[in-house]
Amino acid sequence: MRKHRVLIIGNGRIGRAVASYCKRVPSIGGVDFFAAQKNLSSYDLFIGALPGELGEKCLALALRWKRNLLDISDVDPPFYLRHRKAIEKCGILVVPGCGFSPGLVNCILGREAAGHPGAKDIEIKAGSLARTPHYFPFLWCFEDLMLEHQIPSWQIVNGRKIKCQPFEGYRKEKVFGIAAESYYCASGFENVLGKIPVRNFIFRVVRPEGFRDFFLFFNSQGFLSDTNRTFSKRVAEGRAEDNSTFAEIALSAGNKKTRWLVRNFSRRGEALNSMQKITASVPAILAGWIAAGTLKNQGLVFMEELGKDPALFSNLSGALRAQGFEITRRAVA
Repeated sequence: MRKHRVLIIGNGRIGRAVASYCKRVPSIGGVDFFAAQKNLSSYDLFIGALPGELGEKCLALALRWKRNLLDISDVDPPFYLRHRKAIEKCGILVVPGCGFSPGLVNCILGREAAGHPGAKDIEIKAGSLARTPHYFPFLWCFEDLMLEHQIPSWQIVNGRKIKCQPFEGYRKEKVFGIAAESYYCASGFENVLGKIPVRNFIFRVVRPEGFRDFFLFFNSQGFLSDTNRTFSKRVAEGRAEDNSTFAEIALSAGNKKTRWLVRNFSRRGEALNSMQKITASVPAILAGWIAAGTLKNQGLVFMEELGKDPALFSNLSGALRAQGFEITRRAVA
């Protein structure tokens, strides 16, 4: 079997982590980063890992060269939906939002919707934390992270789809014994909202205690302006601590309650932080399946649709557990 060559579009933290994981996959024979090459015909698969403002470039390249695309770039689902016909015409597979959240979390939602339908209330909490009080680990794209706290989000509350402003729904949290806070946030799950008939569908991002006040001050003093952004990014990313990244998915159907927990941990001196690990692992596994011919889907396929396949979901979650990720499902009172 000929091994696939993979082109990663974007060489930031997540892109480099994807490359690291792909190099361990037996069915992948080479991994390169996009560098404005004029001819991409020698590559079998593209993996997109660009910031949101540049992310649409990944699909444009996939359509031009008619190559399968696994896209982690922070691009809203409606963008891909507008290009569904073009994707189908090319005969390629495009999987958007195939990292962690969105990504693995969507896959879990798809499995629940298919295997245990009837949930009326869904709340998702996701974030990254450190044991150091009031310290936030900047673990992925700085620009996307800052942007998510400046844009509104859509949630379903009491059967109504409502628009929520940044930091709305503020709530104190205690996560793994760490003092934290959470708020409504844009999620990348917007395309799921119309597919699962629920009364409430809430996504909360979790941050360490005091993050909201820090961010508002940080922004008001111009640290996120075009002039200061590079300096702010360097300082924010310059300090490393032990860190964990997690997602908790709580579903309620009458008196039946289910809770999923996904969690990963990294020491401060490790080559990859916890967000890099858990975000890069999913597309690397899917890339290996495509290269080996075991994932043969075509067209636009979101992660929640892949999650509906029980065998695929079992293989994906099993592969992630084998890499050391905690993935548990339990019934709760």
